[in-house]
Amino acid sequence: MQTMRSLVLLPVLLGSVAFAQQQGPPPRPVMLALDTDHDGSLSAAEISAAPVVLLTLDANHDGALSAEEFLPKEPVGGATPDEQVKRLMAFDKNGDGALTKDELPDRMQRLMDRADTDHNGHLTAIEIRAMASAQTAPTGRPMGAGPNPAMRADLLVMAIDLDHDGILSAEEIKQASVSLKTLDVNNDGSITPNELRPKADPKARALHMLEEWDTNKDGKISKAEAPDRMQAQFEKYDTNNDGFLTMDELLVTFSNMDNSQPRGTRPNAQEKQ
Repeated sequence: MQTMRSLVLLPVLLGSVAFAQQQGPPPRPVMLALDTDHDGSLSAAEISAAPVVLLTLDANHDGALSAEEFLPKEPVGGATPDEQVKRLMAFDKNGDGALTKDELPDRMQRLMDRADTDHNGHLTAIEIRAMASAQTAPTGRPMGAGPNPAMRADLLVMAIDLDHDGILSAEEIKQASVSLKTLDVNNDGSITPNELRPKADPKARALHMLEEWDTNKDGKISKAEAPDRMQAQFEKYDTNNDGFLTMDELLVTFSNMDNSQPRGTRPNAQEKQ
């Protein structure tokens, strides 16, 4: 429990600088490894090479990939261990390469008690880096613990992990080229960024829209009930022009929605989750 509190405390103590740097999600190791030409798509050749390339992620050389090996590592607050060391060591007033409690601001006093692992009253760059590195632990669960929720957003991993146990076994890696081809929706031999986007279930989305906006519970959404973001496109979705969006019309809308369309123009772009 004490260690967990330390991991939570460190980014808070480092201030708001890291949090001001809003970045996108970290690159996914499987895509980075497979997409050797870095064009955002997987060509037929890259798909074919998958069984060999995936093994480059096998850090412990056991022939399989655990979640720790194929899910991205996310530095807390967007700062790397070296950056966190640099920020803290800026408080080293006498320049001796170590922090004492009197050099730290009041808000950081508890950090000394937790990060000073040898209890000598000095906080070294090595001790800071050790704690910061622990923060950047993989998002995955230990091997054998089942699939991690983060996996669901990675269609490549989900396609390869045939038994959905959260581990890419040696046999699954061997069959990766065949498994990946299931993502090639248009059967053109490659996997495009559009085919790599997680697809929401059209029926679930339609039901959610009805539950959220069908205020009189008559099983359809009138233009008056529709949210502002749908007003301009309402007639387009209302295919029979009766002034209502029915379950069938919502299903067609969500099923045929162009995933390359900017999210802000989609009818469910701001739906409550």
